[in-house]
Amino acid sequence: MTTPMLAALVLASSSCLTAAQDLPPDASADPTTSLDAAFHAWLTAINSGNRAEIQAFYRQHADDPNPLFALEQAEDSCGFEVDHFKAKTSTSMEVLLRQKYLPGLQRLKLAVANAGDSKLKTLDLRPMPLPDNGAIQATRLVADRLAQRGEFAGAIIVEREGKRLFAASWGEVRPGSGRAITLDTPMLLASSGKMFTAVSILQLVAAGKVELDAPIGRYLTEYPNAEMAKVTIRQLLNHRGGAGDIGILGRDEGANRARVRTLAEMIQLNGGRPPEFPPGSKTEYSNYGFILLGAVIERVSGMAYADYVQAHIFAPAGMAHSGFPDRDHLDEVPLGFTRYFGEQEAKVPNTDTLPWRGSAAGGGVASANDMARFFGTLPTGKLLPPELFKLATMAGDTPWYGLGFVVNSGPEASWGHGGTAYGMDVAVHHYATIDTTFICLGANDMVCNRLIFAWFLRTFPPGDQDD
Repeated sequence: MTTPMLAALVLASSSCLTAAQDLPPDASADPTTSLDAAFHAWLTAINSGNRAEIQAFYRQHADDPNPLFALEQAEDSCGFEVDHFKAKTSTSMEVLLRQKYLPGLQRLKLAVANAGDSKLKTLDLRPMPLPDNGAIQATRLVADRLAQRGEFAGAIIVEREGKRLFAASWGEVRPGSGRAITLDTPMLLASSGKMFTAVSILQLVAAGKVELDAPIGRYLTEYPNAEMAKVTIRQLLNHRGGAGDIGILGRDEGANRARVRTLAEMIQLNGGRPPEFPPGSKTEYSNYGFILLGAVIERVSGMAYADYVQAHIFAPAGMAHSGFPDRDHLDEVPLGFTRYFGEQEAKVPNTDTLPWRGSAAGGGVASANDMARFFGTLPTGKLLPPELFKLATMAGDTPWYGLGFVVNSGPEASWGHGGTAYGMDVAVHHYATIDTTFICLGANDMVCNRLIFAWFLRTFPPGDQDD
């Protein structure tokens, strides 16, 4: 049901696409002091809606030439009005700002090292938590506006304690096709598919067929490089093996992409390399490491990687709209659009940058409903024994990564995995302290990262909140 506040904000959305009006001067502000001058310059820049003006302020006052979060907040909120100052001295201030388009407040903290300084040592803006389902409402409004501007096509689901709080989809499978994206539409997963590889390996560990601390050479007996063959399964799962990238995912790697299709061919392309650093000595995110894990799955199970995942994850979890279609069979998968992460202004289809098909490093497809089923099934013991599920979803040698899962061990403890590539973005995470799963699948650059932060920041209070 749409609340009156939500309805009013939706009706106002079109007018919010224009720059916000100038604010009247604040009675408590003294624009002759450097901090007040900086605050009013910041507010004027944000409320202008002008990207160059906002970037110029951050470059001058915070040495930040590309303040992505501030640019997004200016666009999403359509500017701010001062609600009230919580604290103010000659060197610091904390002010609560009312958003013109979104519900709730945002908190701005500014500070300088010494009175009179023009450089800010603190410039912190973040939305304040909203009660009840306010964070979901705000996220929906952001998604609606992004979709109106052609910047979001995809789906979002939010579930708490096993109950669905919100589910919606935006856009078409192909622009102008009339085929709407639904919650059952399979969408490209990018690196979120690494969770399937991790679960598959851990299933084989549970079956006694793989050992976490065994070298991959035990299973890939003909592996070309002897040093890489010493890297362990665990080191690959937590990105501490030094395996590097695949060589087919970059914009300029089209030649490799055209001729490399299978896991075996990926190993032929990369198998002569030694580890990039002594395995276990540091962490570096590695796509090729998960290709090697996929090869281990194939060798030990006797099944093709995609067939194993279908039989041992998709089928038992009830994921009927998931798979690994090749590039010639993507008619049901929404077309992604990319600006190559800001390298160009015009959006183009991401077709030319897609590998032949998804792999053990990611790139398969699943629907939003299927990802909800996967997250709902994982803790039940149906896919993994409880002790291995716990091991996978808690931090190990890598503080932000378990075994194939991105984790957060802080007050907002979570597990899941994002996925970002040209023209696709995925954010799927479960937040244990509030037993809530957030799922976003998108067919645009970085859009689900933006949307999960819109929800997250309005759900959890800032760590330094004092009241």
